[in-house]
Amino acid sequence: MNQDSVPLLAAARRYQDIDRAVFYMPGHKRGQGIDREFRQLMGEQVFRFDLPELPELEEPLAEAEALAADAYGSDRAWFLTNGSTCGIQAMLLATCREGDKVLIGRNCHKAVIAGLVLNGAIPIYLPTEYLPEFDLDLGVSPATLELYLQKHPDVKAVMLVSPNYFGVCGEIEQLVAVAHAHNIPLLVDAAHGAHLGFHPDLPISALQAGADLVVQSTHKVAGSLTQSSILHLQGDRISPTQVDRALQILKSSSPNLLLLLSLDVARRQMAIAGKQLLTETLKLAKAARSQLNQIPNLENRLLAFSQIEVPTLDLTRLTVMVDRIGITGFQADIWLSSKLDVVAEMPTLSQLVFILSLGNIQSDIDRLVQAFHQLPSSQSQNQKFQFQPIPIPEQILTPRQAYFAKSDRLILKDAIGKISAESLCPYPPGIPILCIGEEITSEVVEMLQCILRSGGLINGASDHTLETIRVVTQ
Repeated sequence: MNQDSVPLLAAARRYQDIDRAVFYMPGHKRGQGIDREFRQLMGEQVFRFDLPELPELEEPLAEAEALAADAYGSDRAWFLTNGSTCGIQAMLLATCREGDKVLIGRNCHKAVIAGLVLNGAIPIYLPTEYLPEFDLDLGVSPATLELYLQKHPDVKAVMLVSPNYFGVCGEIEQLVAVAHAHNIPLLVDAAHGAHLGFHPDLPISALQAGADLVVQSTHKVAGSLTQSSILHLQGDRISPTQVDRALQILKSSSPNLLLLLSLDVARRQMAIAGKQLLTETLKLAKAARSQLNQIPNLENRLLAFSQIEVPTLDLTRLTVMVDRIGITGFQADIWLSSKLDVVAEMPTLSQLVFILSLGNIQSDIDRLVQAFHQLPSSQSQNQKFQFQPIPIPEQILTPRQAYFAKSDRLILKDAIGKISAESLCPYPPGIPILCIGEEITSEVVEMLQCILRSGGLINGASDHTLETIRVVTQ
């Protein structure tokens, strides 16, 4: 297909020249009724394209989605304007019914848990590999997947994350082979992988590896607007009709043209210039690692720039360990952003994670390196961080059962041994430490309190102080 064409952009240009008496949504009528101060800030043009999916856009949208499927190598693509959350939940609805078993990597995003509440499937959580030297989740191994598929031959699907927040893609080709050997579809949350497949020095994408359903947040690392994503299907293990039915329930009935447009132009950008743009991004990432590695207490504490090799790592993702500086990643993040206006994508107890993409330039790298030169060390510089994963809590109820059960609040320490009625996760990355329906353990309580004390945020808690937690009482 002609990847240089942009059907939605062409349609928008045609629409721009039409002089109409507007009696359809939205209420501001192409910007005529928009707030004056807002118009001054944003400019007038953007409001002319703040439109729902008009009938004349149906054909260009279908063409744009076909071009996206061609560019990424899938059989079918759907543009999403309510994020990869919609795609994740659609994958579950398209493959599992209430009571069906589904294997899910325990490093899943909280959107997966919400999807399980919607469809009533029974999750069987897969433990992930762990690298203690970098407090790093490596994802589900092929051996683990094979073991669980043998133990649960009646599962309907497998859902994994690749790449994860740290850019670790895992052994995705082997994982696909294991699932398909059991004739089970593999669903992949590839929210952070919309750029993979467009440069030979990056890991292959989940689609190239043969996954059946893959969702990508094009806005995270490519050039579309926030909240825009693409869901891809390939192969014949899952019917496109089932995906269509799921999306009819989940996706917005008024998809914003601005978001759809951004997906169309971002696809063209990656298809036409992706290799060149990513070459520059990889150069910046390499330079950043080299310079940061020369700073005291950071030597060999950069993922992929140490003696420890992590296979299938996306090198545009920069993970810096701050454990030898004697401060937490949360403290470092606050200092860098408040003092020097250098903002990381994600802090953890021991790390800062930075996303490099086609939007970064050399001056960004210069500021990043200079900021780490100025980052103050703690007097307790030799303090040792204890890196160890907590055991996966026992699942007592399915997420759907726990969601609809009667619940009440308990003081956190008194809730140990009870069933959680909420999912709690540091955000980002949005991976639950405790899932709804699981037993609340002392290890979970200790970890949650540690993250809060260190300056982290816990998402999903109805009590943001975490003094109490909602538990199942039924």
